[in-house]
Amino acid sequence: MKRKIAIVMAMVVAMTSLAACGSKEAPAAEPAESSEAETPEETDGSEEAAGELADTGELTLYYSNSTEWADPIIQEFEDQTGIKVSLVQDGTSSLFARIKAEAGNPQADVVWGGVIDTYRANQDLLQPYTSSEEASLKPEALDPNGYYTGFDMGPMVMVYNTELIPENEAPTSWGDLLDEKYKGKIACADPTSSSSAFACIMSIILAYGTDGKGYEFVEKLVENMDGKVISSSSGVYKGVADGEYLIGLTYEEAALRYMESGASIAIVYPSEGTSSSPSGCGIVKDCKNPKSAQMFIDYLSSKEVQSQLGALNRRSVRTDVADPDTMEAWENIAFVEMDIDWTSSHTEEFNDTWNDYITR
Repeated sequence: MKRKIAIVMAMVVAMTSLAACGSKEAPAAEPAESSEAETPEETDGSEEAAGELADTGELTLYYSNSTEWADPIIQEFEDQTGIKVSLVQDGTSSLFARIKAEAGNPQADVVWGGVIDTYRANQDLLQPYTSSEEASLKPEALDPNGYYTGFDMGPMVMVYNTELIPENEAPTSWGDLLDEKYKGKIACADPTSSSSAFACIMSIILAYGTDGKGYEFVEKLVENMDGKVISSSSGVYKGVADGEYLIGLTYEEAALRYMESGASIAIVYPSEGTSSSPSGCGIVKDCKNPKSAQMFIDYLSSKEVQSQLGALNRRSVRTDVADPDTMEAWENIAFVEMDIDWTSSHTEEFNDTWNDYITR
């Protein structure tokens, strides 16, 4: 496992290092085969034998993670278990929309990637399962309702271009996004389709108040964005690194990865506080391969996998795995008080409000 991830990380660093030179255009990760893989055969109806789920030896995984680092983890799971994994890769919101459309005949067994707010908002599409590694997981990684398991932790952050903004003029807060000097130069993905952008904007709303002041801030932010919304989350850190934008809203792992490659960006942990909703994984309701799905959730939560996350610029959800020294100490970061019930229950309202702001 360690060797495979080390190899893929060396490849990622090499690719992004080349991107940081010359044109600085980082290559986007090639998506996994998006066409539907062969649908796993249905069991003979006796899914329980001696109190145990049937083992089909197959798994269909819908995931929104970068193939560069996620695929080696998946491959190792296949090697260890002999389970054949069929892959569909897309954005988190698109995957859940697909799962909803397929509810009458589920094609996916597991969905992996995207913040847990999205899982809570789509709880009716999932079936309860708590990882066998529960005792070793941080409380933030566990769903009180039992429908998802956190995979990694990572604060939502701002990044700025260090070649275009001197250190003594660097932003320090969400409030700095409203500065006139950033008008039309703020990189933000569409939060109605990007889970990381959604988490960033929700951090702002929670920081400024769910009583309406948060929405007032977002309205002013959209005005200062000058109508520019990036189609994908990867476009945020790329756009800032390339100098197309001065400042951007993104997630810590992406920022650290680009900084490692030599890109001219720096991270800001906003002074008002940010959020750190774990990314999630969950089992699709009425899936065809429940035992394989449970094994995959347990595998992602295992110390074997979680101890490798630091090399991927990610923070583990396990209590027995420490963050690497290359990351800002957790206790030095200001966090807002998370209210996942509020964020998930107001998702539709937020999407409508955001679209209203953008189309004015």
